[in-house]
Amino acid sequence: MTAAAAAPARAAAAAAKTPPEPSAASEFLLERLGQVRLFGSMSLNWRNVGPREPGFETQIQNEVYLADMYFGAEGPVADKVPFHLEWNVPTAQQGDMRLQQMYMEYDRVRRIKLQFGKFVVPFGRYNELYRPDHFLTVTRPLLYASPDSIDLVVRPNSPRPPFSAGYSDVGARFSWYPVRVHPLIPDEITFYAVNGLGESTNRSRTFPNPNNLGIPGPPTNGVTLDFGHQNNNLADNNNAKSFGGRVIFALGDLRLPFPIPERASDLTGVLLGFSGMGGQYDLEGALNYQMWDANWSLEYQGVSLSGEAEYATDQFLNPLVTSSSPVNAPSLASPTTQTRRSEELYGYFVQAAFPILRRPPLGRRLTGALVYSRMYRRGPLLDFLLNYNDGSQTFPSMTAVRADAPYVLRIMDKYTAALNYELSSHFLLKFEYSYWVMGRSTVLSATSLGAHDIYQGACSMVMGF
Repeated sequence: MTAAAAAPARAAAAAAKTPPEPSAASEFLLERLGQVRLFGSMSLNWRNVGPREPGFETQIQNEVYLADMYFGAEGPVADKVPFHLEWNVPTAQQGDMRLQQMYMEYDRVRRIKLQFGKFVVPFGRYNELYRPDHFLTVTRPLLYASPDSIDLVVRPNSPRPPFSAGYSDVGARFSWYPVRVHPLIPDEITFYAVNGLGESTNRSRTFPNPNNLGIPGPPTNGVTLDFGHQNNNLADNNNAKSFGGRVIFALGDLRLPFPIPERASDLTGVLLGFSGMGGQYDLEGALNYQMWDANWSLEYQGVSLSGEAEYATDQFLNPLVTSSSPVNAPSLASPTTQTRRSEELYGYFVQAAFPILRRPPLGRRLTGALVYSRMYRRGPLLDFLLNYNDGSQTFPSMTAVRADAPYVLRIMDKYTAALNYELSSHFLLKFEYSYWVMGRSTVLSATSLGAHDIYQGACSMVMGF
């Protein structure tokens, strides 16, 4: 073969070894994958609960546990159309995952945000500060106590939060961020429609399933709100939807996306917000709830005073106790009768946070926090029954109400002192001492226990990214 003939052959061989130019579709896919952000959080906690026999708390001193585990990803599927996916691993479910959020956002209209899917409901401020790297303390205020830790101490007739922090739901959200031309013009106006809170006992009307083709009636222990989000339904259980809204006013430099994590950089300004929501929550669509909230925050150079006040009212079904039964041996009316009652749950918390070391020798910042919480419950006096058998099932505990039950007002207080040590942007150490005042939290009877005050020392190692 001559040199002239060999040259084209060598050129063809070289071209064969050259990788092909990437297509426009593969370039687009790689660009989108490069914009995906992974995020998550977890906390390794230690706690010691006292006294050793307070009543109902799980008495495990020096308990170590994982809590508040979240992980997910977000990124654009198109220009200014981000997608958000987040999973939660509740401590009580022993490692089983549940869908926390999955929604698409539309940001192509300036100063307007649209969300569709399952998202954290924009109610109040602390509901959206559900990740452990977003708030300063180990436990939460009473208004947003979580079942995943001993944020919550409960007695018969005692106050409880309307719902716990991190409440997410399926629906749609519309937010408008007006141009600020006057202090009385809000920085955010939000409306949303969601499926709403459900029942504590999961009776589902949605999507026929061989396991629940026959929908059972209310159980002997009644129908109450699922404030702890134990049911992770992706569809509604009744015809009604819940509607709500939020308005935020911000003065000074507090003009960042709401909510602002409590461990954020030093800010200057005043923030004031109002929220409300309500709807029906039971299968039959006969039991209602509504909630109203006001929150505020004043911050300057790392020193802040914040708080929140909330009022909620709801209806519930409880089994009826025969009025003639003796106090120490109450029995349910036969046949079992459910009676509808209503209650009011309201309260507030105030938190002061202040820098102790702005630039410690090791780490980034050491912050102190003092929190005072108070919750009220005004509702019918409930009888507490232990190991009650209704003829087909034994209930470890249940509450029932008499036809002539008086309405009582019960109060619970909580004091918290905490240290938040920011080692880096991804690691935190938290130390806390909390004290629950339980003297007026319940109405004691022959079968109820626990007027003892509860105290807890706790520390937490938090990772967030």
